[in-house]
Amino acid sequence: MRTIPEKDWKQMRSLKARVLDDACARIVTSVESIVQKREGRNHEAYLELWDLLHKEDDKIAAMFDDLKRSTAFFKLAAWQIHGLVSDSDLALFTEETQGAVKAINKYARER
Repeated sequence: MRTIPEKDWKQMRSLKARVLDDACARIVTSVESIVQKREGRNHEAYLELWDLLHKEDDKIAAMFDDLKRSTAFFKLAAWQIHGLVSDSDLALFTEETQGAVKAINKYARER
């Protein structure tokens, strides 16, 4: 697979901060929910928090660590599959990039 076109690479980098913030906001909302429901079960809540943060950290790492042009199609596809970029966000990219993202996500859903 080719690398992402320069124009799309710039667009992706400009979206990264917002997308990362949105992903983290979802996690914080989940944490708040666990904390609010912990009444009398602090240890269980702690274990639930640890499990949540461990799993979510793996997702964050997969979506944002080592972001470079050679991995950009896969990262952008992950952002979309996790609901972090909309169809209107994806429309900002070239047809080539949109096609690559759709193909990756189609393959991921079929697995």
